[in-house]
Amino acid sequence: MRLVKNKGRVLTWSLALWPVYIAGLLGIAPYIVPFLDGYIPRWMIIAILALSPLGRVIEQRKLKEPADANQ
Repeated sequence: MRLVKNKGRVLTWSLALWPVYIAGLLGIAPYIVPFLDGYIPRWMIIAILALSPLGRVIEQRKLKEPADANQ
């Protein structure tokens, strides 16, 4: 296992991380806008987080490094 050289590209384009970002925003939204407190159900946030492993199994060609990346 090796570290990824371009961390920004991985954090932006990784399909596994987008559900985490969305669930995080939905989780803190009631603290920012108080009238959303009963509007966003907890099961929806958990369901969005459950999509994250699906993003790991999808081939993501934009994240592949060239064959000579370790030089």
